[in-house]
Amino acid sequence: MHIRCKPLKRNNAADKLIAASIIAIGISSIVNQVITIREFLSLFYGNEITISAVIFCWLTIGAIGSLCARFFKRGSLSSFSFLLFLIAILPLAQILLIRILRSAFFPHGISLSFYNILAYVLFTTFPYCFAIGFALPYCQAVSKKEGEFFIDTGILYCLDSIGDITGGILASFVFVYFLKPFSIIGITSLITFFVLEILLWIRNKKLFFASLLFVGFFIWFVFSSPAEKYSLSLHYGNIVAYEESPYGRIVVTKEKDQYTVWESSTPFYSQKDIARAEEKVHYALCQLDSVKDVLLISGGLGATIREIEKYHPLHIDYVELDPSVTKIGLKLKLIPEAKNLSIINTDGRRYLRSTKKRYSAIIVDLPDPDTFQINRFFTKEFFMLAKSHLTREGLICVKMKYYPNYISKVRKRKISILYNTLKCCFRYVELIPGTELYFLAGDRPIYTDIPRRLNKLHIKTLYVVPYFYGNVTPDRIRLLKKAILSDTEINTDFRPCLVKVVFQEWFKKFNTSPFYLIFSLTSLLFLYLVFIKREEYVLFSTGFSLMGLEMLCILLFQILYGYVYLKVGAIITAFLIGLFPGSLVGIKVRKSAKRYLLITELLILALLISCPLYLSITKNIPKILFLLYPFIFSLICGIQFPVLAQIIGEEKSPASRLFASDLIGASFGTVIIGIVAIPFFGLFSALLLIITLKITSLLISIKKSA
Repeated sequence: MHIRCKPLKRNNAADKLIAASIIAIGISSIVNQVITIREFLSLFYGNEITISAVIFCWLTIGAIGSLCARFFKRGSLSSFSFLLFLIAILPLAQILLIRILRSAFFPHGISLSFYNILAYVLFTTFPYCFAIGFALPYCQAVSKKEGEFFIDTGILYCLDSIGDITGGILASFVFVYFLKPFSIIGITSLITFFVLEILLWIRNKKLFFASLLFVGFFIWFVFSSPAEKYSLSLHYGNIVAYEESPYGRIVVTKEKDQYTVWESSTPFYSQKDIARAEEKVHYALCQLDSVKDVLLISGGLGATIREIEKYHPLHIDYVELDPSVTKIGLKLKLIPEAKNLSIINTDGRRYLRSTKKRYSAIIVDLPDPDTFQINRFFTKEFFMLAKSHLTREGLICVKMKYYPNYISKVRKRKISILYNTLKCCFRYVELIPGTELYFLAGDRPIYTDIPRRLNKLHIKTLYVVPYFYGNVTPDRIRLLKKAILSDTEINTDFRPCLVKVVFQEWFKKFNTSPFYLIFSLTSLLFLYLVFIKREEYVLFSTGFSLMGLEMLCILLFQILYGYVYLKVGAIITAFLIGLFPGSLVGIKVRKSAKRYLLITELLILALLISCPLYLSITKNIPKILFLLYPFIFSLICGIQFPVLAQIIGEEKSPASRLFASDLIGASFGTVIIGIVAIPFFGLFSALLLIITLKITSLLISIKKSA
């Protein structure tokens, strides 16, 4: 029996509510994905591996849910109502599980291996991700009556795109600026509850009134109860201040008279940590006979500014990306008042590109380069930019974690890469092993006898002078110089090899290997590709390309223009917005499905090839292109879903398989491009991989058209 498809023609109120629920599910999915990623970044190791693990699990579980829905040829409104109820309440349950079980499963303060995090992500996100993956194809089964679909596959994809776009805009430009996670979850869940309540009013008024009581309790719990702060205190302790900003979560805790400031679950300032404050300032500034202007990139809380003031500089520019950090610092008086201090809330690289000032010293107080964002401050391009803003006698100071009594092979390579990258840019580079390993670089000789210089300048310290000779011993200096390898790669923007070493170090730290992960993923991918149809492979490659290109565009924008949350959010939204008009075009051209599939494949490949060609000619990319290119690319990708559904045939109910192919392609695009191709092989190699995959897809499309 052939199923005739007459989309959105019937006037049944329940059918219209099913269409509305698809949009609500799309909003819920995207918003809660953003919240979940931020939650895991705040509670675990906040880098691209964590992000990739969350996105991979989210999309893969969703794909499993979509595949399971194919076994339900017919659906009931009662089952669908219960499914909507689950989708409304599971986000809150999920975030509570993530926070509560973190403290229950893992001791406070312990760092976790990749496999611990992956297992935890899978366990806590499975119910919700499976539900939203299952719900979309099941909506179509519910709308099926008398052999006729109210919502065909193309319309289903179109409605889902509307929800995704709305959720993306709300999450990126509204929610993260003004609301905390519980409130965000509350709003998106109430949208789903609203559709559910109307459906219940039509179908079962007794359940309608009973569910209203639950919704009332839900509203109180997410908006008025102290549950959110309490769920965080299980991990952090006594919270005195708490801010959610677009850049992350800032938590201030107090124990007796000591404040500790946390970012991404890591304490980046402690009131009693005088040693680090003195080291990062005095190792650099004591090199100078006269200090005029000083640039401090991050790390301005606590004693840092006071230590800089001992040199009587003309001016201190303190650049901090997240305004919430400086807001809390000023509120709790962790940043001292000074007439010669300017606080600038922007990206450090972005600031250096916009200013003409020259500095006596640039002090970079950032964590190790374990993310692409932070790695930008440890590359050859950044050091050359910093050098152009130094005076003739000026110098730069960067730091890295260091274990004084043992240097592993991976750590040797990490230190060597940074040392050799600095050596490409400056004539003199010296290493001083304090509580961390400090790199001092400039075009003038660097003094290593820090106490002598401080005594000469009449600078008093509590830690550096009394303890320097005990910490910075000749043996440690000798061990460090011996550890420097001369044959390492240079860390650059387009080939971030330091990030690769950080990833390797993470696995080594826990005596694990990425081999097990790679083998498992390769095996599962091989099995999946063997059993899918050609049409599904085309959509798999498109999902892979779209997600991979999204990651590349964000990284490229950060390299060229600095990290600006609003603009990065705009790039992600541009990728989402293009899918909607693309799906509308796909619905219009379904009569010539095979021809338009071939056209879209050729256009996608042309756009992919144009990217490395353009970058090989110039690195000067206009900002508008970062919005226009994703929009056009996703628009063309969006055409393919309805077209492929038509090629397969609506009578075969293709929605579940196509959604699964798209999601699995996107999940593997995230992992392979984000944590393998870019750090290990560079940006151009990642593009080449995407192009190669799309060529195989094009060959299949040509064969299909023939």
